[in-house]
Amino acid sequence: MLRVFAVSAYLAVRAVAVSHTTCKDPSVTWYNDDQGLNPCQQYETIRRYCNSGYEVPVLSVNTTGSLCDTQDKQCCCNSIAFALSMLCLNCQQGVGTGHPPQDNGIDAAVGTYQIYLDHCGVGTNQSLPDPVQLAVCRNGPHLKHALYGLFWGKGDWYVVVHAFTSLS
Repeated sequence: MLRVFAVSAYLAVRAVAVSHTTCKDPSVTWYNDDQGLNPCQQYETIRRYCNSGYEVPVLSVNTTGSLCDTQDKQCCCNSIAFALSMLCLNCQQGVGTGHPPQDNGIDAAVGTYQIYLDHCGVGTNQSLPDPVQLAVCRNGPHLKHALYGLFWGKGDWYVVVHAFTSLS
C-alpha cells in the first residue's frame, strides 16, 4: 500500500512539474539557435547543467521574468542566462515579433538584472562561468554570439536590440 502511494505521489508531482518552453507564436523564430531551440529551451538547457530537474516556469510580465534563486547559481547568475530568460518571457507571451502595430516586445527596466541576481552576489557579465561554458560548447545549446556582447550596466534590457543584433 505504501509503495502504491509513493508511486502515485511521484506521478502527481511529475504531472505538476511541467516545463513551459513553447512559444505562444511559433512563427517567432528569430532567436532560435541553429538546432532550432527557442530561447526557453536554451534557458532551460543551461539551467539544467546545474539542476537536472529545472523546469522553465510561466514567466511573469510583472516581475523580472525569471529569478536566479535556486541552487543552480553557477548556471543562472550571469547576463547570458538573464538575457535568455527575458527572450523566453517574450517567447511565452508571443511578443517581440517586430510586426505591426509596433510589437517591440517586453523590455526590462533599469535595475531588473540586479533583481534577477538578488541571491547571487555580483554575477558574471558577458560570459558564462568556465564549467558552464564548457558544457555549452560540448553539448549545446548553440548560443548566438550577440548574447555575449550585449549588456547594460544599469540592469535594463531591450528585446529590439537583441533582435537587430541577432539578425545582422
